[in-house]
Amino acid sequence: MTQKGFAPIFLIVAILAVVVGVGFSKFTGITGQNKGPEQNQPGWGQRPGGAENFGPSMPPKIAHWSGPIPNPPKDKITFYKGLWSGNLIYPEQYTGLKLDLEKYKSWGVNIVNIAPGFEINSKGEVRYPPDFPTNEDLDARVGELATKFYSANIHLTMTVLVHYKENFDPKGQWAGEPIPLPKEVVEKPGYLDKFDKVVEDMAKIAQKYHIEMFAPMGEPENIFGIKVASSWNQEILPKIRKNYQGKIFYKGDLHKGEGDNLNFKGYDVLGVMPHPAPPPTDLEELRKVIDFNMDKASAWAKRDVVPEVVVAEHGYKGNNEMWPAGDIGIVLEEGSKKLNGVYLSDPMPAVLKTTNGEQIIAQMKKWFLN
Repeated sequence: MTQKGFAPIFLIVAILAVVVGVGFSKFTGITGQNKGPEQNQPGWGQRPGGAENFGPSMPPKIAHWSGPIPNPPKDKITFYKGLWSGNLIYPEQYTGLKLDLEKYKSWGVNIVNIAPGFEINSKGEVRYPPDFPTNEDLDARVGELATKFYSANIHLTMTVLVHYKENFDPKGQWAGEPIPLPKEVVEKPGYLDKFDKVVEDMAKIAQKYHIEMFAPMGEPENIFGIKVASSWNQEILPKIRKNYQGKIFYKGDLHKGEGDNLNFKGYDVLGVMPHPAPPPTDLEELRKVIDFNMDKASAWAKRDVVPEVVVAEHGYKGNNEMWPAGDIGIVLEEGSKKLNGVYLSDPMPAVLKTTNGEQIIAQMKKWFLN
């Protein structure tokens, strides 16, 4: 796995919300929200006709957005100048992430990836996050974010994430650090059927709010394993396409060459990670590694007739740190030459206060404001 492990947010019991690099996870960055007893009371229900219902849904703590469906930005994207900020989907009081549209515009960002996350248990049952316990809740949240981003001429990508729990514990921590699903579980016939229904529901939301790009899963080759991912990646496509007419995105890791054994036919965008962790410390050696991985991705895309290739996510190192600005600068430089776009990890507030943070923003402006 590249930049391995996920960088979750652990909102500790009922007292403290600790921001741990939300949206900057190295793997796929699913949120881990641990809420105290009162906030766990809303339950984990889902609308009838969706996945399994695990108890009565009560009104969410936050007010529902209610407004007209926003029009997407008029400007068409020719190169994706993106941020992976998956956890913007969750309430600011838990993530510590403040939506600052002027900041993103000043960096030259034209697209942001948000990532609703779900839990799946050993039976294949799925539950929604506690702040958005129904499909309607998530629909309203995406509508709210789309309205705000589109007003700033910034497009959206949506990536669906999933975290495995053997058994659900409504009073315990939600999500946490995403890990690969056990082979003996994920390889059972029909295990992902309920999750597929959730993906379909998310595709409908993506269509409704004009989401530019939709990924049915973040790094399926790592979470599901190559065997399951190789078939699921194709089986899910018609289920998405009947509900969503935008660009279908394979948000992968793939730095170990897994694309040799995967089929990306039918996808519109292939996303890869540019280097392993830890990377070479010599910048010219690092450039060679990055070039190699980008060239491999382009070859897979050509083989399977995928029109576009992007860096799916890059920048977060772990432990509230990001890779050095020189590293990120090489990815931006080579990506601008070889690919159709780059998604960088949204620099967390703690990083922005450092010299490295200032240098990262300088690199972003250098390549994104062109």
